Amino acid sequence: FGKQVVHDGLDADIRAGEVFGIVGGSGSGKSVLLRTMLGLRKPASGSVRIEGQEVTTQSERELLTLKRRYGVMFQRGALFSSLSVAQNVELPIVEHFKIEPGLLRELALLRIRMVGLSEEEAMKFPSQLSGGMTKRAALARALALDPAILFLDEPTSGLDPISAADFDKLVLE
Repeated sequence: FGKQVVHDGLDADIRAGEVFGIVGGSGSGKSVLLRTMLGLRKPASGSVRIEGQEVTTQSERELLTLKRRYGVMFQRGALFSSLSVAQNVELPIVEHFKIEPGLLRELALLRIRMVGLSEEEAMKFPSQLSGGMTKRAALARALALDPAILFLDEPTSGLDPISAADFDKLVLE
């Protein structure tokens, strides 16, 4: 960013089935790295490969196809405030597939139940959720397309130690 170098000489390989964590202080570039890995930001140099495909040179259409293969949980959930939890989970499905409304809702509710939220909570808006519920809702949305790869940006930040441990167990199941 201008004269500030955020990443230099970074090289990592993450294998199938591996849980890989990136740790660093606030402002050290963890989220910048994630956005670069996701193809949301182009690096000044170097390459990013997901499942052998170069992310930085993909066309929008190719990148969209690749994005179907991964789910993302952003910091603070990044849920759309004007949509219910269920609608937030339905959104990635609708963006990628034509699907009848009844089946769409069932798929969303399946993901919502998978993360430990109820059907009643699925009808709530993000402002009506606790911090832990917001994290779970964001995880349900990240799982909406049954991704092969899951990217989580600070998934337990702001949670108390018990809730954070519960969330860790949920993700690792």
